[in-house]
Amino acid sequence: MASVTRRTQRAREARRDELHRQLLEALERLIEQGESFTEISVEQLAAEIGISRTTFYVYFSDKGDVLGEGVAAIADELAEALSGWWAIDTRSTRADLRAAIARAADAYRPHTALMAAAFQAAEYDAGVRELTEAFMDANIASLQRHLKAGQKGGFVDPQLPADDVAIWLLWAAERGFHVILPDLDDAGYDRQLDAFTAIAWNTLYAPTRA
Repeated sequence: MASVTRRTQRAREARRDELHRQLLEALERLIEQGESFTEISVEQLAAEIGISRTTFYVYFSDKGDVLGEGVAAIADELAEALSGWWAIDTRSTRADLRAAIARAADAYRPHTALMAAAFQAAEYDAGVRELTEAFMDANIASLQRHLKAGQKGGFVDPQLPADDVAIWLLWAAERGFHVILPDLDDAGYDRQLDAFTAIAWNTLYAPTRA
């Protein structure tokens, strides 16, 4: 009986994972078409992938549940992409920083509309707010650790207030991803990454390279 139960549970989990993938893709598609997250109904979302409202509620509590799990997955992907930035050290060049920032931006770019919706939904959905706050707090903490290690190691400006600079830089990046980067062609996208690299390099690392 236990074996049957486990198989049933695994089948349910697999079904839920597949539905979540489809629902998240549908949600991103609707948002990119100009719909706001607040206006998208569960019925509309379910219809997009050919399931009933009842089936939706078998697996998910609400549309915020779908969005929240998507944010968590994107957060994991971005954390991996950002590891290249945290690896910058005394031997690194501005080109190395540019490559690290591009890797993070490239991981985030396909999900820009969805993440913008998440930050908007966080204003009224406590579950989504908890996830977006955790997303930002984790990345800020990683940059803070990197900056403090860099100050000790001599490759980050020792005069900087590391904790506060990390907060400003990453919140500026988050806003920029949502406001500046969407709808840019590749040339415009590269230009904006160059600009952010200049800000980060000149603020953090350039003073120690003189």
